[in-house]
Amino acid sequence: MAKRRNPRVEERVKQAVAELLEEEIADPRVAHVTITDVRVSEDARHATVYYTTLDPGILTADPARTGGDVLTPQADVAEGLASAAPRVQGLLARRVRLRNTPTLRFEPDRVAAEARRIDELLHRVGDDQGAPGNGDG
Repeated sequence: MAKRRNPRVEERVKQAVAELLEEEIADPRVAHVTITDVRVSEDARHATVYYTTLDPGILTADPARTGGDVLTPQADVAEGLASAAPRVQGLLARRVRLRNTPTLRFEPDRVAAEARRIDELLHRVGDDQGAPGNGDG
């Protein structure tokens, strides 16, 4: 028998976690985190929260050029989310009424990272196609 998921619960948890990270967690390591997906176990005791961070091409590591915003290294983002997980879980229990409040585990969204990598490769191929001397003329 296939495991059943509850997309409504997952969406509610996703929205609540995203709001809680933005509104209640002051840790600068999680400032540029976007929650992309949540998978709640069948018994709702565990939830894997998938996240992505701001694309390094959008925000430079030079605080003078970004008005003070600095990219947080991936390892520090993961530490910040792991550190915030118990507090977010406690706040989640009050915000989203569930039989069980799931234990949160944050994981980087590999799909988003892979999509970004494919996009970069496509841009490179496009740039190579339009470069002079490659047989287009």
